[in-house]
Amino acid sequence: MGLGVGSGYVVKSILALVVIIFIANYSLKYLNTFMTKKGKAIRIIERTAINKSSSICIVEIAGTYYVMSFTETRNEILRELTGSEKEAVIQSQELEESNQESPDLFKGKPTQVFKELQTWYQNFYEKRK
Repeated sequence: MGLGVGSGYVVKSILALVVIIFIANYSLKYLNTFMTKKGKAIRIIERTAINKSSSICIVEIAGTYYVMSFTETRNEILRELTGSEKEAVIQSQELEESNQESPDLFKGKPTQVFKELQTWYQNFYEKRK
């Protein structure tokens, strides 16, 4: 006994829909590579929100640092940073990047990591009892 006439169409329709969604997904991902350009001439170094619709940013444009305000209606350069201010921004950025490195737990050998996780889990389990 085979599938009924109606159920066969349902199965085929579902399979066709899955194939169409799969093809559409990969097509959009492929086309997105052409649409987005990652420029290195402009970078937002730091952003601070002032309210819901405005913020102040430190922006690097072609090696020059600016303080800019961004709102819904206008984007405006407030001033250019001096050499000493630029150095302070670069140093704080490097300090931030060094603080974001992986924790010491993952710098060791895998067996050490496993042992540390095992002792942590045992301590956690004993506290729950």
